[in-house]
Amino acid sequence: MFYKALFNINIHHGYFLDSGDHKFLPIDEDDNELSAIEKEKALIPYDVHEYLKVTPSKTTQSICKNHRVLLRPHKQGFRVLVETQEDGDKYTPIIPFNDTAVFTFEVRAKDSYFHNYTDVIDISKNRCYLFSNVVPDDQIVAFENIFENNGGLIDKRFLLKNSETRDLLRTIATEDAFLPSTTIEQFSIINVIEHIEVDETLTETQKENHIKKALNELIQEKKKKGIIGYIRLSIKGDDDNNLLEFDETDPKNILQYTLETTPEFTLSFINKKTFWRYISLSDNAMLTTNSTKWSAKNGFIEIKTEDFDADGLDPVDTNPEDYVFPNPTVTTVKKEDDDYYSEIFI
Repeated sequence: MFYKALFNINIHHGYFLDSGDHKFLPIDEDDNELSAIEKEKALIPYDVHEYLKVTPSKTTQSICKNHRVLLRPHKQGFRVLVETQEDGDKYTPIIPFNDTAVFTFEVRAKDSYFHNYTDVIDISKNRCYLFSNVVPDDQIVAFENIFENNGGLIDKRFLLKNSETRDLLRTIATEDAFLPSTTIEQFSIINVIEHIEVDETLTETQKENHIKKALNELIQEKKKKGIIGYIRLSIKGDDDNNLLEFDETDPKNILQYTLETTPEFTLSFINKKTFWRYISLSDNAMLTTNSTKWSAKNGFIEIKTEDFDADGLDPVDTNPEDYVFPNPTVTTVKKEDDDYYSEIFI
């Protein structure tokens, strides 16, 4: 018997892996890219668990327990392994999976400054990200199946609409609530929805609005706790993007095998670009760069005189050559209108 990997998830982040404005994963064609050797060096100290927490849902924990599945974290993410037995030159799970089995993982930011250096949707929006091999019903056409965007940037292609975000949270809550021997908590979203649905004083439209409001409140509650989105992988995915190989020659005895090549997915957070605003404490001058700059934990981005225009200087006759310009930290980032500013006191 052998434990074979069902899938592996890597999660990268430009803020930790870039060196100044040299990108681990280029975003635009004109971006400077790290060399292969530099990328290897950048990954040595990298540990995704320093800023993210990935937690399996209750249903996923139950699947793992009932099917001899192991979750194994590593510095770049985690992998899921299943106990198998040999069948010729293939490996079949000791305990076959139901066709509808789904592995669900909650992705939460642990770092309170995460949104200061990460280009993700604003916490106030009732939307979250979904990384899945099944595209939700009624989702935008551009939504990406995780198999189709391996190594992909975490952008709007993985972003659910408001209604699909509500549907997702309701689905996950329903799966967890109706596990065998599970007691539905009095104030859980499932209990709230059930009470709304049986309230005869409400019209169907009122019920829908009440449920929508309750789910939006749940989304906000989770986002305030750092929830960014969910990884949700089905044993059987869209367009044969499955986690297992299925031999359906005999419909009465469908065989399951681990894939010859383990599915490996790399998700990459984009670091935020901000205008850099320098505030001189000695003479109350303020200098703001004329373009946004990458946030990066490592390396250094040199700021030159040409990085400032007259309309970014207060007073306008301020001479940038009179100052030294360090790179900002992530502790002070402000949003003004639709732009972000990193403030640096000099």
